[in-house]
Amino acid sequence: MPVILVLVDDPAARDPLVETLRRLFPWARLVAVRADVAVDVALSLIGSERATVVVASLSAAERLCRDGAPPGVTVVALTRDMSPDTLLRAEALGIAGALRAPASAEPLAAVIGPFLGAPPPRDH
Repeated sequence: MPVILVLVDDPAARDPLVETLRRLFPWARLVAVRADVAVDVALSLIGSERATVVVASLSAAERLCRDGAPPGVTVVALTRDMSPDTLLRAEALGIAGALRAPASAEPLAAVIGPFLGAPPPRDH
C-alpha cells in the first residue's frame, strides 16, 4: 500500500489537503504531521511508514532533500512562490514537483498520481 506523508504546519491548510488526498487516493495510507518536526524525526517517519510520496511545505521539502530523503521517496513541495528561481532551486535539490499552495484536486492528482500507481482492483 502506498503511503503519503503530509508535512504541513498549519492545520487550516493541512486538514483540507489531507481530505483531498484521501478522496483522490483512497488506496493510499495518509500520515499527516507538522512540518516543523525535526528533520531526523521526519526522515524516521518516512522510513518507518515506508512513505512513497512526501507532500510538504517548500521549506520542509528543501530540508528533507538537503538532509537526505531516502531513495525511492518522491518529495512534492507546496509553495505560494512559483517564480522561476524557486522552481529551479527546488528542482536542483531533487524535489519532484512543486504545486501552488493551496493545491486543488486536479494538480494534486496530476503530480502525485503517477508516483502512486493505479488503485488495486476491487473485488465484486
